[in-house]
Amino acid sequence: MITLAQLRMLEAVARFESFSRAAEALGVSQPSVSAQVRALEARYRLRLIARHGHDIRPSPAAEALLPKMRALLALAEEIESALRAERDLLTGALRVGYSTHQFVMPALSRFMAAHPGVRLEARSMASYDLLDMLRRGTLEAAFCTLPAPEPELDCLELRSEEVVLMVPVGHPLAQAGAVAWDTIARTPLIRREPASGTRKVFDAAAATAGISPLTALDLGSWESMRAAVIAGIGVGVAMRGEIGVDPAVAAAPIAGGVKVRHYLAATPEMRAVATVAALFETAACFVNEDLP
Repeated sequence: MITLAQLRMLEAVARFESFSRAAEALGVSQPSVSAQVRALEARYRLRLIARHGHDIRPSPAAEALLPKMRALLALAEEIESALRAERDLLTGALRVGYSTHQFVMPALSRFMAAHPGVRLEARSMASYDLLDMLRRGTLEAAFCTLPAPEPELDCLELRSEEVVLMVPVGHPLAQAGAVAWDTIARTPLIRREPASGTRKVFDAAAATAGISPLTALDLGSWESMRAAVIAGIGVGVAMRGEIGVDPAVAAAPIAGGVKVRHYLAATPEMRAVATVAALFETAACFVNEDLP
């Protein structure tokens, strides 16, 4: 089939009435333009450029087709411009998931400031629900809390965080130093849903310590856990960085220490997409950075 490159050359020759000027305008060699026009004429057995000595003009057949050619080339340029804008992050959209807003919002804020033309859609969910959405292709990237990187995903480790007990300020556990596992076994706990990365790491550590956690309540968000802890329903299981400096709640460390890691993850296929690559580049600036 006829190509856009051939149409560009034919239209340029017709417009400039010169092979050399058409070649100069297109940034190609004059023999290349001549060869392509001759190839079109040979394929369709039709004179497209009338040559009278040094005079070059489009033939009547080409003249009749020029409006359609120019409309098609204009549409092609419009498509190319849109694709370039997506590639250069002047436009586009990015669907991101996150499990812990305290670690993510600074990175998302910097990304949005650097790429204001990209529409960002961010969803808060438990880490293993986010991983499922990544694999199904309903998210392009996700900030997840995991014990280790997922082997089939591209994972950038952002930080390592201590899992602690969240208690009201002034609670005896906050004053007692590291809390032993036998004490934890007798303490009503408020935990995130089973798909939470923090919960999975804590439950694995509890199993290693030989205890079965006493669950007071399972909740779907950090904010609801904080409210339940303040209300005295139980002791929360959270990351130290989630608590930060809070006037109402404090962190009580767990004996022996329990660590979890926070990653930005994407499938290898999505990792090469311009918006996702730019998000990874932005997030890399926050590796092991203290929270504001």
